[in-house]
Parts: sequence; C-alpha cells; structure tokens
Amino acid sequence: MENIHHELNMRNLHILIILFPFFISSCATSPYLVDYEPINIFLKSENISNKEYYILRNKENNIQTLRIFNRGKGKKHVVYPNEIDYTSTLFEQKYWNKLFHSYSKDTIQKYWKEEDLPGFKFINENRIELFNYNFLIRYPKIEKVIVISEPIYYHNKKYILFLYSIDVIANSSKPQIVVVMKRDKRKWILVEKIGDYNCSGCL
Repeated sequence: MENIHHELNMRNLHILIILFPFFISSCATSPYLVDYEPINIFLKSENISNKEYYILRNKENNIQTLRIFNRGKGKKHVVYPNEIDYTSTLFEQKYWNKLFHSYSKDTIQKYWKEEDLPGFKFINENRIELFNYNFLIRYPKIEKVIVISEPIYYHNKKYILFLYSIDVIANSSKPQIVVVMKRDKRKWILVEKIGDYNCSGCL
C-alpha cells in the first residue's frame, strides 16, 4: 500500500515539474497586467470618490484605446498633408504595429471585479444603455459612471494605456481619453492624457 502511495506522489511530483515551467512562461508573457495598481493610483490622483462615482463593470473594448492612440480606426496610421499632426509624440510606427497586432483581435468581453478596484460600487449595464429611460428608472440617483478599459502594454511594456471616461447624465457626447502611465522608481506615474479626436473640447 505504501508503495502505491509513493508511486502516486512521485507521479504527481513529476507532472508538477513538467507543468511548472509552462505556468511561469504563461505568466511572464501575459498581454495584460497582473494587478490594477496604476488605475487605482490614477483614480486617486483625479480625486475620484468611491462614494460619488460608480464604475461600469463591463470593461471598454481595446479597440477604443487603439483608435484614440492612433487617431484613426484600423491598423494604418494616416497623417494628412497640410494638417497639424496631433498624434501623441509617444506614437512610433514599429511599436504601434506590435500594439495593434497584440490587442486588436481580442474582442472577448471582460469585467471588473471588486478586488480590482476596491471600495467602488459597480453597475452591471452595457455602456450604450447608460442614462437611457430604463436606466434612470432603475438608478434614479446615479449621475456619473466611470468607464475604463483593460490596460494594455506599449513600447516593450515601458508604458500602459487604458481608456478612461466619466459618462454623465447631462453629457450625451461621452468625452473620453486614453491614459498613459509608466513605472518610475517602482512608482506608477502619469505620462500623458490623450483626448479623443472625435470629441470637441477633449484634450
């Protein structure tokens, strides 16, 4: 009997030894952040109160982040002649190509969890339905909802980008920005806010 248990334990150990490197590799090559410390730091810097604001549980699609950063839909980056190029100075074609390749096809809907953004209350709705008639009937006291996308890596993981918007009852245009952050001496710092080129009056 002891021999059987010993053989089973050795077999399980052998399986773990085989699988462990694959597990480490998959974590190391993950296209997304392990935790959401930079978003929490950004919200704190913006003086976003978890008592006043709700967060949309549905994460905004990566396509919106890519579109704003590129100042155009799709992979191609277009700069029109005789017009001022308002594209971020962080934009570099070779890094943009990698960024688009890594994230443009990821269309799986993702959701925020309470432990990702602790202390905040969440709304389980689609963004397109925010502040429509049915929404206002269900949530008559909610006037501001924060919309955030999954942070994505850029420039060999030197930066992270994510979409950020405060959708409010009185503003149907839904102004939104792309936030750029990076680690500097073990601290996350804000690098740039990139306004949506489709939004009049945005950054």
